[in-house]
Amino acid sequence: EAVVSTQSTGLEDMTIESISSNPTSIMEELLEKAVTIVLHKKEDGLGFSLLGQPDGSRIVQGVSVKTVLQVGAASVEGRLKPGDLILMVNGRSMVGVTQNKALSVIRKCAGEVVLTVLPGKLRPQTGLTSTERALIQQSS
Repeated sequence: EAVVSTQSTGLEDMTIESISSNPTSIMEELLEKAVTIVLHKKEDGLGFSLLGQPDGSRIVQGVSVKTVLQVGAASVEGRLKPGDLILMVNGRSMVGVTQNKALSVIRKCAGEVVLTVLPGKLRPQTGLTSTERALIQQSS
């Protein structure tokens, strides 16, 4: 059974306003634990779906991987898992963006897509939705 880290990343229960004074240090903490996954987008797409904050949300958590499809680049590469937090797409921060904004950025990507991801098993349990907790447990 996988052990889920409860170490704080500084993101749980924070709002966009509360990190505006020091967003760089929070991102640096997250990037220390992150992994880089390079996907090659083809006709069948990247092969994953997102779970994110609705438009108008003030929570900073960002977008998580909801599912990895059996077809597509994510399945071929093999490391992207449900519950992983997407921090960056091709160098662009996804922290604090809504699901719709993240989808827009990802859909515009072509060819090589570089994801910077905080694996679900490294995410703190506080601040996660019940759906995110379930996804992380299933993929562990």
